[in-house]
Amino acid sequence: MVELPETLKQVKIVDKNGRPTSVDDYDSFMQFLMQAAATAQLVKLRKLEESKIPRKTVPLKVTVTDTVMKLTVAPPWISYSLLNDGPGAITVWDNTTEDPLQESMIASNESHSVNMDYPVVTMLCLKAASGTTATVRIYGKEGQLL
Repeated sequence: MVELPETLKQVKIVDKNGRPTSVDDYDSFMQFLMQAAATAQLVKLRKLEESKIPRKTVPLKVTVTDTVMKLTVAPPWISYSLLNDGPGAITVWDNTTEDPLQESMIASNESHSVNMDYPVVTMLCLKAASGTTATVRIYGKEGQLL
């Protein structure tokens, strides 16, 4: 029989009635713990993969001015498509405030699509070109909640 390490000697093991019991077979006990840990990780991975499945498409139609418009998205989106019906050009960012490195300029009558694979889009920021407005249609795909 294997001697239990000091850390496991401090762990109290109880039976289904809550009474203390001992570990007679250390290897079986450790195998059980490893299987339980692996199962827990598989459950997490399955939930993460299921979150990629679109639940529904959310249509929005907004008028964008030359002031930054922040649209909060809940539950988070996996992806979105944006159609600029014009007349002005717009700039869009997702999940950030104004960040020139993450912005996309969309001219009138053009479209823009983003696919994140997982539901992580929680905010869209939109801004029309200076002195203009634009009508924008947005179609967001909600993901499964984790």
